[in-house]
Amino acid sequence: MSNRIIDPGVTIKTYDILNCDVRKAKSRSSNIVSALTTSQSIPQSVITDDFVKKSEVPPYDIHQREAKRLRQIEQSKTKGKNWYNMPAPEITEEKKNDLLAIQMRGGLYADRFFKKGSDTKGLPKYFQTGTVVDNPADFYRRIPKKDRKKTILEELYNDTKVKKFSKKRYTEIKETNRRRFTALKHMKRLKNKKK
Repeated sequence: MSNRIIDPGVTIKTYDILNCDVRKAKSRSSNIVSALTTSQSIPQSVITDDFVKKSEVPPYDIHQREAKRLRQIEQSKTKGKNWYNMPAPEITEEKKNDLLAIQMRGGLYADRFFKKGSDTKGLPKYFQTGTVVDNPADFYRRIPKKDRKKTILEELYNDTKVKKFSKKRYTEIKETNRRRFTALKHMKRLKNKKK
């Protein structure tokens, strides 16, 4: 078998310090020092021009409370390892309205029941939104482009089932409020007659 060498694609200079001539050692060491001190050989150096201009050196160690506070801030930016470090996105008006529509979806559909979750107290901090990518095999069952909307709320505005149910529910609520109001008026009239 022949010796095969894997070429990593990077050439590395090695300095043989143990097997060198004493007379040449001085020149070699000065070459190494000069090569390391030039900014071209080390572009990402820790000590920069800004560091030299500072009047004091920043502290190396941090107080335990400060370190704990910094860790908590860092941890609050994501959901954690179990959720694959899901970030907390910025909540815009559109996202906020979509989340509220999802939370109140029980009042939008007459034929469905949605279990109340733990997220009913407020808006979730960590969530992700996405778009459904069509499968070419489902060409005839897809939603046409003119019916697609940008947000969930816009889809609900244009859904005929939701419109019909919400209109029916609105008239029911108005009718019950009207009955209560007339009953209260009648009670007040009777109360005033007794005086």
